[in-house]
Parts: sequence; C-alpha cells; structure tokens
Amino acid sequence: MHCLLVYGSFMLLIKNIRTELVSETQALNNTTLMTKIISMIILVGTSILTSAQVGINTVTPEKELTVNGTMKTSGIVFKQPMEKLKADENYTFIIKSPAPENKITAYNDSFVPNSPAPINLIQFKITCDPSDKDWVNEFDTKINSNKFLVVISSFGFTQPTRTFSADWLTPMPQIFAYSSAGTWKLKADYQGFAPDNSFPTGVWTLNLLVFDRSYAKDFSPTQNLNASTTGAAAAPLIQ
Repeated sequence: MHCLLVYGSFMLLIKNIRTELVSETQALNNTTLMTKIISMIILVGTSILTSAQVGINTVTPEKELTVNGTMKTSGIVFKQPMEKLKADENYTFIIKSPAPENKITAYNDSFVPNSPAPINLIQFKITCDPSDKDWVNEFDTKINSNKFLVVISSFGFTQPTRTFSADWLTPMPQIFAYSSAGTWKLKADYQGFAPDNSFPTGVWTLNLLVFDRSYAKDFSPTQNLNASTTGAAAAPLIQ
C-alpha cells in the first residue's frame, strides 16, 4: 500500500515538472515568436521609410505617392512650402473637363475647340461704318459677362485720323469693354476726329484678355473727388 502511494506521488511530481517544463517552453517560444514579429515590423517599416515611394497601378512610382489612374477624395491638404518643380516639369491648371466626363483633370486644348482656358486671348477685327469710318458704338462679343471678365489689352486702327481744327492735335481713342444684358460689349472711337474722306473705311483690331471668373475678380466702386483734383480710396479694395 505504501509502495503504491509513493509511486503515485512520484508520478504526480513527474507530471507537475513536465507541465512546468512545457509551460516554460511555450513561454520561451512565444517570446521568440513575438521577437521575430517585432523584428519583421521594424524591418518593413525601415524599408518603407527608406523607399518612401508608393505606386498604385504602377511599379515605378516617381513621388512618395504615384497614382496611375483616377482618384476620388473628399479633400486635399497641401504641404507648405510647396515642392519646387524639376527642370523638365511645368505648371498646369486643374479644371473640370466638359460634359459628359465632368472630371477634375489637367487643362487640355483637345477637349472641345471653344473650351475656355483660365486665361484666353481673343482678337476681334471690326470694320467701321463707311459713313463715319472710325466709330464702333457698340459691338456685342457674345461673351458671358457672368462667367468671364474681359480686359482690352491692346488695339490698332488702320487709318490715320485728323480734325478740321487749324491746330495740330493728337487724337486719343475712347476704347473700353463694358457689361450689358449679360454679355461683354466693345466701344471704340476717335471722338472729334475722323479719317479723311479719301481714305478707306477704318478697321479696328481689338485684343481681349478673357479671364474665367473662377480665377479672377473685378472691383468697380465709384470714387468721388468732391470738387478736388486729388483723392484716395476710403479703404484698400484688396489686401
């Protein structure tokens, strides 16, 4: 009986020792496995930091993130200061392409022939009335004044002008663009002067800079000098 008790106690001791050894081994294995996992994370993180370039649909990313395809986002935050362009890179305008695409993309002249750029140069050659030869009272450009801002950048006139005064006078043309009924109108005239009757009818060349109002603003408050020859704005219009 005593032998059986001693043998049973001995076997129980052996089992406890085995259990402890297994637990210690598992703990050691778990520690080793965790060490390997941490080492792999550090290695991958170091590799990413070293490469610092990720490509989507491309195996040769050119920047930290290069997307070969379309992208949809709810917002973009740009780092300050902006990265300088390389010698072989150039600026571009990002616009919404015409229907039916309606995508945000770089401006491209091939969209449609009359697709406006952010800044456009338009030239009009206007032949005057033969009875006056230099007067353009109103010319409708049909350019939407709610969408675009028009500035006359330069002009030309084909005929010399003169007055019937005995004194030599230098004619100064009245040339300006103005908005009326939703479109831009042009006016041009040498007021008080006219080409000689022997000359052909004059032709005005008016070069217009047309800005998309999304990128430009115009300010036109009325200023009053109050019977003085000098004055100043009450406050800066832009600052």
